Amino acid sequence: MLGFDAPTLAWIALVSLAAFAVRGLCGFGSSMIGIGALAQVLPPARVVPAFLALELLTSVNLVPGIWRRIDWRSLRWVVAGCALATPAGVMLLAHADARSMRLGVSACLLAIALAMLGGLGARMAGQRRPGGAGALAVGLASGLLNGAAGIGGPPAVVFYFANGAAAVGRATLIAFFLFTDVYALAWAGAGGLLGRAGWPLLAVALPFALAGIGLGSLGYQRLDEARLKRAVWILLATIGAIGLASGLWSGGAG
Repeated sequence: MLGFDAPTLAWIALVSLAAFAVRGLCGFGSSMIGIGALAQVLPPARVVPAFLALELLTSVNLVPGIWRRIDWRSLRWVVAGCALATPAGVMLLAHADARSMRLGVSACLLAIALAMLGGLGARMAGQRRPGGAGALAVGLASGLLNGAAGIGGPPAVVFYFANGAAAVGRATLIAFFLFTDVYALAWAGAGGLLGRAGWPLLAVALPFALAGIGLGSLGYQRLDEARLKRAVWILLATIGAIGLASGLWSGGAG
C-alpha cells in the first residue's frame, strides 16, 4: 500500500497515533517521538518533511480551541529569537558536533525534569514567568539548537511549563510549534526536500495523527493543573533519558 509493506504500515500507524496523542495532551512532543521512531525504518530525509506537514495540519486543527489562552506577549519574543537564531544554528552545524550537542541537551533536559518532579516545580508554582528579555533568550536558544541539532523545543517547553498556568503554556506551545513547522517547511522547500517521496507517508499517517490528537485532547480535559505539569515533566524526563542513552549507545557502537 503506497509503497509500504505491512509491518512498516503498522509501525507508521502506531507511531503517528502515539506521537500525536502526546501532542494533543501536552501541546508538544510529536516530533521528538515520531521522527526518531519512524527514522528507524524510513530515510530521515523522507520522514522529517512529511512529519512537519503532519504537525502543521494537526496544529491548525487545535488552534480554535486554544486561541484565547495563547500568551501572545511572550510568544512574539520567543518567535523572534527563534527566527533570528535558526540560521546561525544551521551555520554552527557545519562546525559543531551534533551528537555532542544532542547529548548535552538530553542530559540537561533529564536533569531539569527530574528536579521539577523532585519538588522544584512546587516551589516555583505561582511565580511570574520572565518578561520579554527572558522570552527572547529562550527563542534564541531554541533557534540555535533547532538549526544546529534539530532539537529546538526543550527551551520553550521548560520556559512555558516551569511558571504560569499549564493551560496557557500548552496553548502557547501549540502556537509556537505551528510557527516553527511553517518556518522549517519553508526551509525544506527551498532546499528541495519537499518532494514526492514524503506524500505517501503523509497520506498513511494523517488519519492516525488526527485520531491521536483527538485522544490526547480528551485526556487533557480530564487532567487538572498539577497532573498536567507532572505529565509534562515525566515526558521530558523520558525524552531526555532516551536521547542520552541513544547518543551514548551510538557513540559506543561507532
